[in-house]
Amino acid sequence: MVETAILEIQGKLDEMYSLTVEMIDMCLESYQETAEREKLVNQIEIEIDELIVQTLALYQPEAVHLRELLMDLKINNDLERIADHAENVARDMDILRKKNVELGEFYEDLKIIRELSKKSFVEVYSSFKNKDPELAVQIIRSDEVIDRFRDRILNKAVKTLETETALKVVSIAQNFERIADLSTNIAEDVIFITKGEIVKHGRNLQP
Repeated sequence: MVETAILEIQGKLDEMYSLTVEMIDMCLESYQETAEREKLVNQIEIEIDELIVQTLALYQPEAVHLRELLMDLKINNDLERIADHAENVARDMDILRKKNVELGEFYEDLKIIRELSKKSFVEVYSSFKNKDPELAVQIIRSDEVIDRFRDRILNKAVKTLETETALKVVSIAQNFERIADLSTNIAEDVIFITKGEIVKHGRNLQP
């Protein structure tokens, strides 16, 4: 039955989500562990794609089930991209560690932006699971906070760090900001699926 197939797909999405949260939690500290989980995420992404294609072919779902499967397909892609950004962070941090670079206060700034981006991601996955458009709206509106914090890191890094180190710090901050952006994309999709409203880049949000 199509319902059984959808439950299997959603179970794999939950597994992929958990691995991605772990990657965000550890990406500033451990490249190896982050990279190991990224490989698992890539494997699950392929499995989900195949399950969705099989489900569409076997059951030719309509209406609610079709929307659910299309949403799952989109979330699957976004989760994989978020995992990629976490691995990018881990790789940049590994390069800095191998060069014995001391980040000082910048390390604390990067931990803050990590927590902000993780919060958006965790909350948007909850809004997806619970079909909660109100929470999705809150996530979209909070995106500017992360953008401003990224800009603060960028400006401070350019002014105070050696060029190569500054570029890595900025890259790390931008990868965290991209995680938040992808969370916003998911939030927009949740609003569209649940309310039929098209919201792009924070526009057309109901007050």
